[in-house]
Amino acid sequence: RTVTTLLICSFSVSGSSVLQSAHQKCVLDTFDLGSGARINRVRLCLDINKGAIKRAAMSTKNNVIIKDGTAIESALLFERGEEMPPERRLRSWMMQIFPSVFASLICLPFGIMLGWPSPTYPKLLALTSPIPISMDQTAMVAGFLMIGNIFGTLISDGSFFGTKYGIILGLCGMLVGWILMWFAADIYYLLSSRIIIGLSFGYAAGQLKIYIKELCEPQLAQVLSKCINFYALFGVVIAYILGYFLSFTTFSLAVMILTAVLIAISLFLPHSAREYLRFGKTKEAETMIKYLKSDAKIDFEMQKLNLDLMLKADNFSIFQMLRKEKLRKPFAVVVLLTFFQQFTGAPATVVYAQMTLRATQLPYAELCAIGYIVLFFISNLIGVFYCSKFNRKYCLLFSNIAVSATLVLNVCTIYYDFNRTYWKYTSLVSLCLYIFFHSIGLAVVPTMLIPDYFPARARNVVSKVQIMCFSAFAIIITKIFQVLYHNYSLYVAFLLFSCISIVSAFFIVAFVPYKPFVYVESNNNIKNEKEAISL
Repeated sequence: RTVTTLLICSFSVSGSSVLQSAHQKCVLDTFDLGSGARINRVRLCLDINKGAIKRAAMSTKNNVIIKDGTAIESALLFERGEEMPPERRLRSWMMQIFPSVFASLICLPFGIMLGWPSPTYPKLLALTSPIPISMDQTAMVAGFLMIGNIFGTLISDGSFFGTKYGIILGLCGMLVGWILMWFAADIYYLLSSRIIIGLSFGYAAGQLKIYIKELCEPQLAQVLSKCINFYALFGVVIAYILGYFLSFTTFSLAVMILTAVLIAISLFLPHSAREYLRFGKTKEAETMIKYLKSDAKIDFEMQKLNLDLMLKADNFSIFQMLRKEKLRKPFAVVVLLTFFQQFTGAPATVVYAQMTLRATQLPYAELCAIGYIVLFFISNLIGVFYCSKFNRKYCLLFSNIAVSATLVLNVCTIYYDFNRTYWKYTSLVSLCLYIFFHSIGLAVVPTMLIPDYFPARARNVVSKVQIMCFSAFAIIITKIFQVLYHNYSLYVAFLLFSCISIVSAFFIVAFVPYKPFVYVESNNNIKNEKEAISL
C-alpha cells in the first residue's frame, strides 16, 4: 500500500558549524519508516550554505525545496530503498549479535572475581588458611577490586589500536590478575590481583560498549548493551559454585584457563566498518558493510561513516555539564539514588553472603548462598527487561518500600533468632525477599534514568560518574558492614540498612519526578560549539 509520511525536523546549526565546511554536502542520518510489514528506508542528503536552518518539512516525494525565513535554499533529496528479504535480515542480525555476545564474555572473569569473596573468605579466615587474613582485612581486599574499576572507567574511552584490541588488552590484564591470585602467598598478592582485574575490566567494559555501538544497529545495540552487566552477574554465580567445589588454588587455575580461552576467541572478533575506515582500510570497511547491511548502498554508508569520523562526538565534560543549571538537579538525583542503591546493603550481602547465612545458624549455608545469588541474578534480569516498562518513580517507590519492610524483617529474624524459634530457614527466606525486591527496582532503575534525564551529549560523562560512584559507595558500605558485623552484631548492620532505606523512600517521593526531565539546548547554549541537531 502507499503510505505518505510527514516528518517535521528542527535543525540548530551554529555559525561555526563543521557541517558548513564538509564539502557543502552532508549525509546526516538514515531513518527506517515502518508501514505494516513493509519498511521504507529514507536516505537524507542536506546541502548547507550560510546561516542556520530553522525548520524543514519533509515528505516521501522525490524532491522537496525548502525556504526558511532568510530565503536560503536547502534541498532534501529522498531515495526509497528495497525491502530486505527475511533470510538476509536474519544473516545481518547474526553478524551483529554473535560478535557482540562473544565480546561480552570478557565480563565473566571480572564477575567471578566479584563473587570470589563469599565462598573464599571462610577458607582464608580458617585456622588452616593457605593465606591467613583477619576479618578487618576482608573489606579492604573486597574494595581493591572496585578501586581498580574506578580508575579503569576513567580511561575507558581511549583506544589507540581500536576497540577490538582494547578488549583483548583488558582480558590480558585480567589474566595477569588471576595468575597473581594463583601464585598468592600473602595478602599483597590478593590486593594486587584484585586491583589489576578491576582496572582491566573498567577499561575493557568501556571499549566493549563502543564496540557494540559501532557494530550493531541502534536498537539492537541498546538491547545488547543491557546484557553486559548480566555476564558479570553470571560470573558471580559461577564464583559461588566453583568456590563450593574447588580449593583456593584450583579455583584460580580454572579461571585462568577460562580467561586464556576468551583471549583466543577475541582474536577472531571482526572490527567494525567505522574502525576499518578510521585506520584507512576502505576495502575492509566496504566488505563489513555488505555483511552487516546487505540492503544498503555502499557509497552512501561510506559517506555517512566519513562524516561521523569528521564530526567527532562533542560530548560534555563533567564541568560543562555541571555549568548547565537544568542538568544539575537530575545529576544530583542520579548520584543520590546510586548512594541509596548501595547503602541499602546489596553489595555487602553479596560479598559476605555465606558468612551472613552462617551467622544466622542456617543449615547448609554454602548451598543456600548459591541459591541466594541465583535469585539475585534472575531478579536483575526481571528488573531490566520487565520492570523497565513501568513508570520509573513508581517502580523505585515500590521497590524501596518492599526493601524497607524486608530489612526490618531481617533485623527481627536475626535479633529474635527466628531460625530457632519458628523455622530454621526463616533467615534465608527473609534475605531472598530482600534481594529480590532490591534487584527489581533500586538496583536497576538509577541507570535507566540516565537516557531519560540527560541529552545525548551528557550521557557518556554521567554514566562514567555513576559507575565510579557505584564502585566507591560499594567500597564504603562493605567496610561499614564488616565493622558493624565484627564489632557489634549482624542485626546492627541490617538496622542501618533499613534506616537508610526509609530515608530513601522520602527522597524518591520528594525529588524523583513522575515524568523525565526535558532538556532542550537553546541557540545561546550552543554558541561557539560545533553543532546541535535535534530531530
